[in-house]
Amino acid sequence: MKYFLDFIIITLSFIIIVFGWSLSKNLLNKEALTSNPSSNIESMPKIKLFENYDNQTLKVAILNGCGISGVGNQFSELLNNKYGLVIVRTENANNFDYETTKVVIINDSNPNIENLLTILGMNMNDEDVEFNSSYSPEEDIQIIIGKDYLDFLNLNS
Repeated sequence: MKYFLDFIIITLSFIIIVFGWSLSKNLLNKEALTSNPSSNIESMPKIKLFENYDNQTLKVAILNGCGISGVGNQFSELLNNKYGLVIVRTENANNFDYETTKVVIINDSNPNIENLLTILGMNMNDEDVEFNSSYSPEEDIQIIIGKDYLDFLNLNS
């Protein structure tokens, strides 16, 4: 019985030591990640296409029209973190049947719209770009993400 209790004590001591070692290693890795600015997306330099131009900031709505969960949030984070766009809302589109990504321009007087279309690889005359000023006045442009979202998630990276 004495040997059995000694064995349990040694085994538990070993488990505690391994747990402590693993925990300390994990904490050191987290400190290294947070102190390394190159691993932080927000520390990446933003492309300065969307700074105030005559006090006009481009306000964008991202609508998920492909039905893949999380794509709208990923797209919003990319456009905000990398390009500095103001994302006013991110939500699902009215349906999930969009084969291609569509851009709906609501306020065509904002000069930053052409910059965004350039980043998306589009221009004002593309068939996936439409004008509709009857939508919400809180945004200048809506991007409805289609099933071709993989073409857009790695924008210029």
